[in-house]
Amino acid sequence: MIKKNKLACCVALALGAASSGAAFAQAPVSNLVVDPYGQINHGLMVTDSAAGTKTYTADNDNSASRAGVRISGDVVDTGLTVGAHVELEYQVNPSNAVSEDVRTISGDFNERHLNVYVAGVFGKASVGQGDGAANGNIERDLSGTAVISYANPALIGGGLSFVEKSDPADTVRFGAAMSDQDFESRYTRVRYDLPSVGPLKIAVSQGTKNDDQDVTEAGVRFDGELGGRVSAALGYSSRDVGGVADKVETLGGSVSWLHGSGVNLTAAYSTASDDDAANPDSDFYLVKLGYKTGAHAMDIHLMEASDRVADGDSAETIGVGYVYTPVSYFSAYAGYNNNSLDRDAGDYENVDTLFVGALLKF
Repeated sequence: MIKKNKLACCVALALGAASSGAAFAQAPVSNLVVDPYGQINHGLMVTDSAAGTKTYTADNDNSASRAGVRISGDVVDTGLTVGAHVELEYQVNPSNAVSEDVRTISGDFNERHLNVYVAGVFGKASVGQGDGAANGNIERDLSGTAVISYANPALIGGGLSFVEKSDPADTVRFGAAMSDQDFESRYTRVRYDLPSVGPLKIAVSQGTKNDDQDVTEAGVRFDGELGGRVSAALGYSSRDVGGVADKVETLGGSVSWLHGSGVNLTAAYSTASDDDAANPDSDFYLVKLGYKTGAHAMDIHLMEASDRVADGDSAETIGVGYVYTPVSYFSAYAGYNNNSLDRDAGDYENVDTLFVGALLKF
């Protein structure tokens, strides 16, 4: 009953947002745009860990299946644009959640965006559920392979576990040991995007998540040319968690460069810390070398996250990815990652993942 009620509520929100175009039309609004969209992103995931080789059909959490609508219109004689964004995610067997013991997970709707905004010469102010000001700033990527070789490798296979070879009861979940620490994602917030200054875009946000944790974020992005196309970003976030830890602060950024030849380079770094001396600061590093030609894109990447579960931990991912995009709305892809955990005490089995899938946008 709860799932049915949630489904009905989510569908009603989406339909209500779409139908609100009529309400816009009754106001003095011009250039009204109602843009519904969606995507399905599913594939076959094969994993090898201490539990042996297992096969899953999974929704690729690098870019999960979803549906949404964007609405915007210009308010006549004011210089203002008003709009709304509704987006709902629906995943069956999320690739980051299935595990050796749980290979099927029923689908459910989850809200990603539900916000309204007003924009003008002052910039853009939005309120509601949506991206924090720094969300995605560790994940700038011009390689064309992000659908399979994303900056956070635990989004594929994160529910699997590293198992100590001599003590099977000693396990560490891959998704706990590895993360790109990309700030605070989406939450209910007020966000302000300043007017662009040339290629620079600056944003700040303030909101809450996890019931009562205050979140503050700031981010800056650059998109331009420097011997090729460049996309770069920096960000900062602070989340009040209370207790000894007080606040979790994250700082980092990423840069991606695409040469006219198709050769591309991507790098990222983040660090997260709090006031609890028992919790070590954690760091994340990424380097990626890629090549794009026509409908084809491929890459080789190395990622490392340190000290996320325990002091001295080092989770490492080495992998390759390939994406074929013959038309803008469809991609077929495949990727392999070797994931390992190095800990001062213990010798842990690797977690390997192979994912072959397809993304269809509509």
